[in-house]
Amino acid sequence: MRIDDYNAAKALTEKLKENLPIKARAGKEFLKTLKQKGVNADPDREFEIDFVGYSGDEGGIMCGLKEPNNPESKEQYVSSITHLKIDPNHPLAAEVQAYQRQRIRKLMLQDSRGFKAELMTLEPRKNKTRSKGFGSN
Repeated sequence: MRIDDYNAAKALTEKLKENLPIKARAGKEFLKTLKQKGVNADPDREFEIDFVGYSGDEGGIMCGLKEPNNPESKEQYVSSITHLKIDPNHPLAAEVQAYQRQRIRKLMLQDSRGFKAELMTLEPRKNKTRSKGFGSN
């Protein structure tokens, strides 16, 4: 099952490249990653997207991030655009949100199908033997 419409994702990637830098904040998954690395995981912390590329169905649209308020910081991050909150005032914000919703929905569908398929292969169904009557073997 394809997750992204390749042509639409590439077109959005090109539009984003033309509009760099873009203000963004970390979403839940990116915040978890920051916490695991022991980095400031403030949901109000602002990042600036300075690179955009498409990595296929595996990662979707990937973004390079830096801190605009701290020019001395050499810390740079990479995250899927799915795990970011784009500035709602950005001209492409609605298009990015539509891409995020579609990608998340398709990933969830893919995961649920995989889980059901896994369950079905784990325990094959056993045929019951019928007894001849009440309590007799």
